[in-house]
Amino acid sequence: MNFLTLDVFLILFIGMGPVKVLLLYIAATKDASPELQRIVAVKAVMTAVAVGIVLLLAGVVFMKLFHFSRGALTIAGGIILLLLALNIVLSPAKKEDHDAAPDEATLMSMAVYPLGIPMLLNPIGIVALTVFSAEATKLVDLAVLLGMLLVVAAIDFGVFQLSHRLDNWLTHERILVMEKVLGILLAALAVQLILAGLADVGVVTLSGGH
Repeated sequence: MNFLTLDVFLILFIGMGPVKVLLLYIAATKDASPELQRIVAVKAVMTAVAVGIVLLLAGVVFMKLFHFSRGALTIAGGIILLLLALNIVLSPAKKEDHDAAPDEATLMSMAVYPLGIPMLLNPIGIVALTVFSAEATKLVDLAVLLGMLLVVAAIDFGVFQLSHRLDNWLTHERILVMEKVLGILLAALAVQLILAGLADVGVVTLSGGH
């Protein structure tokens, strides 16, 4: 791959990290038993991981089927990620009202949708996994991407497990600040992706080894 490992990890963390989904998870599971909370967390994370693995394979298939250049896919992915980042940063703050805690059957369904998809593995993660897998030229690259995916999933599960203990600290305002900061980081990384794609097709020359 043509990208720094830390850059890739940060984008995957924003695209499949716990920040966006945390308040909904806390509200939905606040009256559930610790065991049910754990089961919902596992199911949400496993859903995101399963779809993520499919996307890792999809990027490779897309490259073989459609024969577009890696540079073109990287530019397109970077533009989409930049637009998503700008939406995070510039969208007005709105406080979401969550309904009363759902019953067990509803919780199990929510673990897949919307908790697992599209809130945990969100559009940012979907685009990123497809682009990065298409950029992977060696089996070891795919293995590294899968490893990062599993590390982010482990972080997600750990945060879910701790979330009810941090309930008083995790206010809407603090989550919003974290989202905005991650949005700014994502915008910078998206621009870097676009530049890398342009360099790939020979439009620009990057210095500094990137």
